[in-house]
Amino acid sequence: MTGVVITAAATCRRSRFCHRTAKGFTLVELLLAAGLGTVLCGALLQLLLGDLRLTGAMAQRLQARRQQQRALALIREEAELGYGVVADPQPSADWPCGLAGRRPVLAIALSRQDPDARQYAIVYSVGAAPSPIWRGQVLMRCGPAYGSDGRMDPTGNAQNRVLLDALPPDNGGGLEVIAHPQLSVLELQLTQQLPRSARASGGATDGGAGGVVLRSRAAL
Repeated sequence: MTGVVITAAATCRRSRFCHRTAKGFTLVELLLAAGLGTVLCGALLQLLLGDLRLTGAMAQRLQARRQQQRALALIREEAELGYGVVADPQPSADWPCGLAGRRPVLAIALSRQDPDARQYAIVYSVGAAPSPIWRGQVLMRCGPAYGSDGRMDPTGNAQNRVLLDALPPDNGGGLEVIAHPQLSVLELQLTQQLPRSARASGGATDGGAGGVVLRSRAAL
């Protein structure tokens, strides 16, 4: 038994593995292992951050899409309640709210005696934001407010409120009303220009340096 132990010990002394195990890892080996671990951790962190950015971009795009659909649904409901719809109307001094340089896009008459919506009407306009808290140009609605029951009182006081921001900077964008060449139907096209971080697939197009262009359409 003693001879076997001596022989194993002698073999271990001649083995490079046993020699390394006895002395431990060298400083160079430890530094290489630490560097490799740092690289792997950095790569995993980049993958995680990229996934979070993509998830945030998709969530922002979906939220913007829902806001656009709600704005278009509001316009359609108010058009059905009104007595006339005028696309790209000329500004009227009798409207309940000032435009402050914004471009009127749509006017909905609230009186049977005023189908051209020149007096008391709901007016949708596009232009500069009323305060710096909004992103870019805005879509504003001037009209009677809604009560807690979700109904509008046509005889109530008019309020000027922002419906959407982040509209394209050009005056022709934002909300467009397009008349059908053959049918008495109007098409509403709502456009937003979201930041580049909101880029995601599915209905959004690259808007160049300005970001991502997101559009929604509805018939009126």
